[in-house]
Amino acid sequence: MKILQLCLRVPLPPHDGATIAIYNLAESLTNAGASVKMLSFNTKKHFIADKNIPEIQKQKFDLETVFVDASVKIFPALLNLFKKDESYNIIRFDVEDFHLRLSQVLQKETYDIIQFEGLFLSPYIETARKYSNAKLVLRAHNVEWLIWKRMANAAANPIKKKYLELLTQRLRSYEQRVLNKFDALVALTPDDENLLKQEGCTMPIYVAPVGLNTSSYPDAILLQDASKIDVFHLGSMDWMPNIEGVDWFLKKVWPLVIKKTNKVTLHLAGKKMDSAYFKLSNSHLNIEGEIVNSSAFMADKQVMIVPLLSGGGMRVKIVEGLAAGKTIVSTTIGAEGIAYEHNKNLIIADTPEEFCKAIVSLVGQTVTLNKISLEAQKLARSVYDNKNIGQSVADFYNRI
Repeated sequence: MKILQLCLRVPLPPHDGATIAIYNLAESLTNAGASVKMLSFNTKKHFIADKNIPEIQKQKFDLETVFVDASVKIFPALLNLFKKDESYNIIRFDVEDFHLRLSQVLQKETYDIIQFEGLFLSPYIETARKYSNAKLVLRAHNVEWLIWKRMANAAANPIKKKYLELLTQRLRSYEQRVLNKFDALVALTPDDENLLKQEGCTMPIYVAPVGLNTSSYPDAILLQDASKIDVFHLGSMDWMPNIEGVDWFLKKVWPLVIKKTNKVTLHLAGKKMDSAYFKLSNSHLNIEGEIVNSSAFMADKQVMIVPLLSGGGMRVKIVEGLAAGKTIVSTTIGAEGIAYEHNKNLIIADTPEEFCKAIVSLVGQTVTLNKISLEAQKLARSVYDNKNIGQSVADFYNRI
């Protein structure tokens, strides 16, 4: 089976949730016997220089990139307000150079499947249809309009709220129009599958979560002493839901924790960390910014927090935390799509008081931390192993 994978961002090397999700499925499909070629945007916001792309991976997936400046621009955004049937979120990614390169790739080679990694690549459906008889599959990393709706609901500024509501409405309308133009969809979670069906999707939908090479994570090391614990957040700080969630935690939750105990240290890490965060550092709050190795960063810390108030799909960082055997405290929204059991392999907390209570209650609880750690790793290895997920998606592609 020959697959052309259209990518919103260069996934080589994989370094965050989005690129890990793209790369790991490509890797597992290859291991299942498929041949995968990548054609990717190389956006201004997430630009990867050619010299920084590992040559072995580049050759393996025959990666080609097209530079796209999809930045939000004030004047075009204002003009778009008067175009009722147009989603500004989408048109920013509709670029002639990518249409041209896609047509050239499809005239040169024949593919069985063209896999669109996200809704923002849907403007290229017609070009794909024109030059190929392949089945077109949307891999829906999330239900896009839902993310914007949740951000609108959380916005305090009335002007910002109104604008986000407009973007949500137009994106939702676009998504409803385009879903059935694909031959099939791959959703990351059952919740997303149900939402897509509610939005009118009648095409076959297969649910396949993001997978990891769980065997590469060492067995969780049992704690001997939990009298002091290290809590951490790891996520890209140029993604609005992460910024919103971290700010909420620092303002609403962390002061409550510090009032109750001095046995907890918080570590915040992620790329594009605003300089204002670094000014908050103190003896119980370490702002670490971008890190090179997420596994090394997590290794000596016990509790991961995922304080998301908006967003959609599933959080790859939670899967990483599970695979590493970490005790995770998350909002319900943050843990969406994860096959967790509350207080068994993950802890749910949705209010500042619940979040504070969950963290403080873990101090000194060696047995509880070890129990959740082992159950978390067991969940990751049984449900989120990359090898099994890739084979199941390949089987689905063969059926369609």
